[in-house]
Amino acid sequence: MKTSLKIIRLVIARLEVWPEDAKLAIVGLGTFNKKELITHVKKGTDVGRKIVEIELEYLKSLKKGILYA
Repeated sequence: MKTSLKIIRLVIARLEVWPEDAKLAIVGLGTFNKKELITHVKKGTDVGRKIVEIELEYLKSLKKGILYA
């Protein structure tokens, strides 16, 4: 499934506000810093697609009121 450019831009914008020293560990894929995550999202790698999926699920949960900002 191809991710729309708008969604990719949204995910990148959300990652860009992360602190520079932030890291994210994804079981089975590794640990990544902010810059690496942005690169993966831009390139559409497996890691990038997983980050997009995680961000979309988070935003959907916020909309449904399951999570609070």
